[in-house]
Formats: sequence, C-alpha cells, structure tokens
Amino acid sequence: MFHWIDSPLKAVIALIFFSYIVNLASDKLGDVLHVLGIKLKIPGSVRGATFDAISSSFPEFATAMIAVVVYNQFADVGVPTVAGSAVFNILLIPMASIFAFKGAKVTLHVQKSTTIRDMSFYIVSIGVLALFTYLGAFTVVSGLILLSIYVTYIVVLYFQTKKYQNDLNGDEHDDEDDEDMSIPQILFWMVVTISAVWVSIDAIIQSAITVAAALNIPTYIVSVIIIAACTSIPDTLLSVKSARKGDADGAIANAIGSNIFDICICLGFPMLIAGKSIPVDFAQNAGVLFFVFISMLVTGFLLLQGEKVGKKHAYIMLCVYILFLGYITSKALGLVA
Repeated sequence: MFHWIDSPLKAVIALIFFSYIVNLASDKLGDVLHVLGIKLKIPGSVRGATFDAISSSFPEFATAMIAVVVYNQFADVGVPTVAGSAVFNILLIPMASIFAFKGAKVTLHVQKSTTIRDMSFYIVSIGVLALFTYLGAFTVVSGLILLSIYVTYIVVLYFQTKKYQNDLNGDEHDDEDDEDMSIPQILFWMVVTISAVWVSIDAIIQSAITVAAALNIPTYIVSVIIIAACTSIPDTLLSVKSARKGDADGAIANAIGSNIFDICICLGFPMLIAGKSIPVDFAQNAGVLFFVFISMLVTGFLLLQGEKVGKKHAYIMLCVYILFLGYITSKALGLVA
C-alpha cells in the first residue's frame, strides 16, 4: 500500500505524519475504553493494566501483525519493536509520570501490591521470550505459552475487579464526567481508531525499512529505536494524562501492563497465526533483552520504595535509557557485535 515511500525524505515526512495519526487514534481509543472501564466499574489499577494498556499498545500489536502478514519480517521488525518499546515504556513512562504527577506531594506513591502483581507477570513474560529466543525459533508453542500467561494475568485482574465492585455495593459512587458515551458510540470509535492505527503502522514500517536501506543499517536497529519510539508515544501520553489527574496507580499500571500485553499478545498472537517456526538470532537480540530485564529491575526496585519515589529516581530511569541508546548506536556503528 505504501510502496510510494521510496526515499529518505518521503520516509521522514511519513514517519512524522503517521506517528501523529497513531497518537490521535490511540488517544481516542484510550478515551472510549476508559469510559467503558468506568461503566463496568473497574478499579483504576486494573483499568490501567488492561483497557488503557491495550489501547495504547495496539500500535505494537499492529506492528507485529503487519510484520508477519505483510512484510514477513517478524524477527527483524516485530520482535525488536516490541523489545525497544518495552525498554521505553518501563523507563521513560514512569519517569514522565513522576514529573507530571499532580498531588499534594512531589513524590509519586504507587501501591506496592500493584507493582508486585504486574512485575511478577512481566518477569515471567520476559523469561519465556528470552528462553525461546535462546532456543533460536518462535513457534506455535511459544505463542500459546505467551497467550496463556496473559490469560492468567486477566484472571487475576478479574478477581481483583470483582472484589473492588463488591466493596462499592451500597455506596454512592460519583463516576467521572466523561462516561456519557453510549455503547454504540464506543464500538464505532473503536472500529475507526483501530483502522487508523493499522493503516498508519503499515506506513511507519515501510518508512523505517526505507530509512534503514538509505542509511545502510539493519532494519533491526531502526525497529528498536524509530518504530519503537513511534509506537510508544500513545503509552507515554496516556500515562502522563493519568498522572496529571493524580492517578499514580493507573499511570504506572498502564506502563507495566502495556509491556505484558506487548510481549504476550503482540508477539504471542503473531507467533500463533504464523503457523510455522520463525527463526530468531539470539546473539542479535541478547543485548536488547538484557536491557529489557535491567530496565524492569531498575524501575521495579524504585517503585517499591513507595512514597520515597521522586524526581531523583526519574533521572536514574533516564540515565538507564540513555545507556540503552548508547548501546544501540554502538551496535548500528558496528562497535559492538
């Protein structure tokens, strides 16, 4: 569809334009799913980890699916994009949320139970992804295992939601003002925004491939940085929006929940529908997977500090991301294997 994006100038213009469309569409999708979550009386931390995470992570899902179905470059586009997004999400989104948090204190207070819940599933997801990367191939079995992890995650969230709803029984609950959207309206906007994201991601992937060819660097490198950043913008803006409202749990749960969704669904489902073994180079992915794991440890440890989390911790997250960019740049220049 976007074969006309055949020069670096067209590619850069397309990246900027379609990233903007992805942001608008994801933001609207996030709004309508947020309203749906309120209508269903889902608690903030669960809503952030599911509806918010799914809406803001749909660009990554579209990237992985298009990489398999259209470009047949799942290992070079889908996997590095999701891995790069994971590092971006787990470091820069909490950092941005800390700076944007609106509350009586400068510090960001996140419930430890929320952090432990999401980090536990995230660790398992990373472990499974790393294992099959080490084995050298993604298969239907690896896809089923990743999907099973997410189903288990949803079951845990379901029981937490039921408990939350039972606690609300008998109380007057003043829902947010933006829940006046009807179910048909919600479904309409879901179809429109999902379609817009899908088409835009196709253009972004073609643009990234064109840039990679023009600069004579592997598509893998461009995917880790450019596509990952383009698809992570909605996650960032959604979490910042939650943080500005004082919803710390929702902001952080969205960041971590997005990564669980990215690994388990955005990678697991394409592995399943591919119906065949997809070769993957462990040596090529080892460094990025290392940073995915380290970024998770850094952010998880800092968030477990509770009310002690503040701007100095945000700078630590930023420093780790800068190290990640340094590693990717060195890899692109051939300075590291």
